[in-house]
Amino acid sequence: MLQNYFKIAWRNLVRSKTYSLLILCGLATGMTCAVLLGLYVHDELSFDRYHAQADDIYRLNLNVKWADNEYNMGHTSAPFGPTIKQEYAEVKDMLRIKPRDLTFRVGEKAAYVKQIVFADPSIFRFFEYKFTEGNGESALSGQNSVVLTEKLALILFGKTSGLIGKVVIVKDSIPMTISAVMQNAPANHHLAFDAVLPYENRQVNAMNPLKWDSFNTWTYLRLDHRANVGDLEAKMPAFYKKYIAKVIGDDTGTKVSFKIALQALTDIHLKSSHLLGEENGSSMAYVYTFATIALFILVIAIVNYVNLATARSLSRAKEIGVRKAVGSQKSQLIKQFLTESMLMSFMALTLSIVLIILLLPVFNTMADKSLTFNFADAGVISFLIGFAALTGLLSGIYPAFVLSKFKPALVLKGASSGADGGQFLRKSLVVLQFSISIVMILGTIVVYRQLQYMRNSELGFDQEQVITLSLRSPAAQKSAEVLKNRLLESPLVQKVSLADGNVGDGLNNKTTFSFYAKGAEIPIGTEYFHVDADFLDVMKIKVKEGSGFSQQISSDSSFSVVVNQAMIKRLGWKDRTAGLIEVDTKRVPVTGVISDFHLRSLHNQIEPLVLVLKKHNNGNLYIRVSGENTRAALQYVQDVFEKTNPGQPFEYAFLDQTFAKQYQSDERKGSIFLSFSGIAIFIACVGLFGLATFTAERRTKEIGVRKVLGASVASVFTLLSADFLKLVAISILIAAPVGGYMMRVWLQNFAYQTKLEWWMFALAGSLSILVALLTVSFQSIKAALKNPVESLRSE
Repeated sequence: MLQNYFKIAWRNLVRSKTYSLLILCGLATGMTCAVLLGLYVHDELSFDRYHAQADDIYRLNLNVKWADNEYNMGHTSAPFGPTIKQEYAEVKDMLRIKPRDLTFRVGEKAAYVKQIVFADPSIFRFFEYKFTEGNGESALSGQNSVVLTEKLALILFGKTSGLIGKVVIVKDSIPMTISAVMQNAPANHHLAFDAVLPYENRQVNAMNPLKWDSFNTWTYLRLDHRANVGDLEAKMPAFYKKYIAKVIGDDTGTKVSFKIALQALTDIHLKSSHLLGEENGSSMAYVYTFATIALFILVIAIVNYVNLATARSLSRAKEIGVRKAVGSQKSQLIKQFLTESMLMSFMALTLSIVLIILLLPVFNTMADKSLTFNFADAGVISFLIGFAALTGLLSGIYPAFVLSKFKPALVLKGASSGADGGQFLRKSLVVLQFSISIVMILGTIVVYRQLQYMRNSELGFDQEQVITLSLRSPAAQKSAEVLKNRLLESPLVQKVSLADGNVGDGLNNKTTFSFYAKGAEIPIGTEYFHVDADFLDVMKIKVKEGSGFSQQISSDSSFSVVVNQAMIKRLGWKDRTAGLIEVDTKRVPVTGVISDFHLRSLHNQIEPLVLVLKKHNNGNLYIRVSGENTRAALQYVQDVFEKTNPGQPFEYAFLDQTFAKQYQSDERKGSIFLSFSGIAIFIACVGLFGLATFTAERRTKEIGVRKVLGASVASVFTLLSADFLKLVAISILIAAPVGGYMMRVWLQNFAYQTKLEWWMFALAGSLSILVALLTVSFQSIKAALKNPVESLRSE
């Protein structure tokens, strides 16, 4: 019997080639998109779940509030981990990790490594890593041990084996002995690094084990599996009062709100974008978005099948009538139609597998992922079979029940037997399809506008033609002034400034400055860094009040301080002369007020900022070069640097490119959104085209009569298109508020955001109408141009 079902199903599909092709394309495309987006979502949700003790590992996060200041941080200080482990029995182990960058040297070869971590030996007990040489138990047993990843080992030595015991030099003069070589950390690990050094090596890692208010360390705890996280968090206020309150000047333990929270390891990747320094990470918002898009696309493909299957009901009415007349049971007909949908679904799956193989590399490039789909894996095969079966069942169950209800007596007499009873459902499904499509068109417009807004917004300074040169080694730092003066000898270089702060990437030092006005102290937590007198000129930052920095500073003890407008606003001062600022125990006036400018991407609000003039400082060299010959200017900078610092790696970046990199993640996700939105709209149009085709066929006689009576081609076209356009109009009314709400929620991920304007909704609606019109126009015009004699004869 089953064989007979498949034989009849195959014949029906082959007989209706247009119908079969439309369904096959829609389902295969829908399955492919759903699988690709499903792989993305699964990868995002899989971060850090592979560690054996993942469920017992937590990171300490801080929420600190005082006066008008508030900080959310994933960082703590060096004493947190050891003290908490000692204080609470439920804490079985602790781990401290501090990220940094260093220059590694082997002989004449030097490499500037941006991603290294200082860590306690427990890092290899907390997390699962695979070793090429050595093991986790002894990897960090010595103060001068270093663990390299295979990536860095290849850069430094050109090989990954036979390296244990070899020496690498860091900070120009400190020898570190290789104790192990590990495989690169998995892509779905929230930590990314190229080397691990001992956390307590104070010669390399400038840490103070007793300093509570230096927040630069990630602290992880492994709890007893029976421990209650909520109970431990409830003990944290007492911990704060006992160890931290007095250190930060909160003698009573009530002036500062200092909350210590435990964040599950598996939540770090997706639930940390609210934390300082992690604003540009991934988030659950994108997981929900892509999961919803995958569902939408699959729903649209399934709706196509339902619509087209029920639209064909009249063409199959006599077949069903004859079957029932000769004894077919309703259950047998249901099985027959479900077999057809299952057959179509598995054919679509076959095509989808081919598409996945072809498109997965492209999708990986777009998403910056390394997703794989192992078709030889039994679990994967089971998933695909189940996925295709479920899709086939959902696609075919309604048409099967509708068609099996036909009454043979009425059908064989030529009546419709209620075949048109599904018109309301078909129209509702078309409305659903286009409502989803319009929401996605609106989303496409808003995502594109937001990305453009971030790219083109004024940052408050001129980022063009500025080179950032990193001075990380002590030797390069010592020669910084010499390098600056030599660079200025060429007309290709306009201005040069030394600063120990980061513009465009990375966090700067944070501290609390005390301001004094009318006898009252106002503590303000703020970012700050030291600059030389040329910094404002190099960046072309405007001085709004007072003056900038003077070249005439006599010594480092003569303080010159400028603040930004956000600081004056936070203080509530009318101008800079309203009070004084304390710098190194001296109260001095604010020299000037500069315009607000963005230190990082538009994900972050502009916060209060303090710049302190210092003649000799290290960190970065900011070089404004002539725009007439950028390539020659860059080559000149490199030549001067290498002559001044022989053997040091030349690490540079253009400031505008540094800012652009901060939007790469958003742009990648935006590209995914735009691409799959287009696919969803395409699938909806395929279904609409099919419906228009069957509508035109079913109204052939009516069109012929109208043309005989004098109807024009335009009037026939309008007649056939009007019904569909009405459905699209209803879709617009439904989609506008839904899409508006969803886009407002999405835009909340950005500190600075584009506005939702009326024209965006109008454009989305107009595009949907245009798409629908173009989709149905071919069949409508074809039917309108057909010779009425042929139309009437065909009936």
